[in-house]
Amino acid sequence: MFSIYGGALSMGSIFQDFYNSSVLATNYVVVVAVNYRVGPLGFLYGGDQTAPGNVGFYDQLLGLKWVRENIHKFGGDKDQITIFGVSAGSWSVSAHILSPLSK
Repeated sequence: MFSIYGGALSMGSIFQDFYNSSVLATNYVVVVAVNYRVGPLGFLYGGDQTAPGNVGFYDQLLGLKWVRENIHKFGGDKDQITIFGVSAGSWSVSAHILSPLSK
């Protein structure tokens, strides 16, 4: 399972108790959670096409790619990855479902 925390894309971290998904790992589930850039460092768009912004989503995408390439080393199956999120994390899940980059 791949967990994406919330926080309105402006704050948050995998280390906040509210977004702690480690309890799932006690039930024979491999859980991966990654931090991503939030706020202006993650989602500011400056109008420059060479730097389109939304790098916070690219951070999440890199996390998903890492899981796909390495989850077998932790007993997981790259063809059975479930992504979920809380609050803005669930919005991120929707964005990844729709994005061809996340396939």
